[in-house]
Amino acid sequence: MRIRGIRGASLLGAACVLALVSGCAQMGGLGTANGGASDADAGAQAQSECNPALGGAIGALAGSMFGKGKGHLAGAAIGAGIGVFACMAYNYRSRQVRDAQVVEAQYRRDRGALPADNTIGAYRSELLPGETVKSGSKAAMQSRVTLIRGTRAAAPQLKEQLTLFSPEGKQLTTVTKDATAIDGTGEYETNFDFNLPKGIQEGRYTMRSALYMDGQQVRSNEVPMLVVG
Repeated sequence: MRIRGIRGASLLGAACVLALVSGCAQMGGLGTANGGASDADAGAQAQSECNPALGGAIGALAGSMFGKGKGHLAGAAIGAGIGVFACMAYNYRSRQVRDAQVVEAQYRRDRGALPADNTIGAYRSELLPGETVKSGSKAAMQSRVTLIRGTRAAAPQLKEQLTLFSPEGKQLTTVTKDATAIDGTGEYETNFDFNLPKGIQEGRYTMRSALYMDGQQVRSNEVPMLVVG
């Protein structure tokens, strides 16, 4: 009975700690679709951002609760990594770079007539300032989306998702934002700005950007990201 009581308390404690980590992952820093936050907004964001060191410590505690003996150490290490990446904050913004008239004229030249349904003409992504990023530094996944509004279609509901994978291929963090500025024919530039946690494992990570239209994934891109110390 005593052993069961201890295990039950450990699981309850772990659940509470994981809830804290989850809360950490959901705090602040996700920005707005149109960007251009005011000083007051920036201050509020800074206050609400998750503390990576605290997230790592909470994650390590949670991980250690699930192990036995030496497994406590392995669990703590895994949990610490989860906690740190749970604290990553993203700022999302988008803007139009080519208007409807230019994009539609090019589409007519290439295809002869405009489509009846909403169509993604192109979707490409790149990592800025480059594919080599230092831990603790800022970076951005920038994408270009070309949308042609269908002649018989309502305005589409677009979302963009960014997912980070570890060098081993495990999903570390993901975030989805409404692309509200993409509301009609045109070419748009979108940016997921983020700050990598300091001291994370070096190696070749993968950033995946995916575009969803009316709830369905329509395009995706994968970009390698080499993290150095």
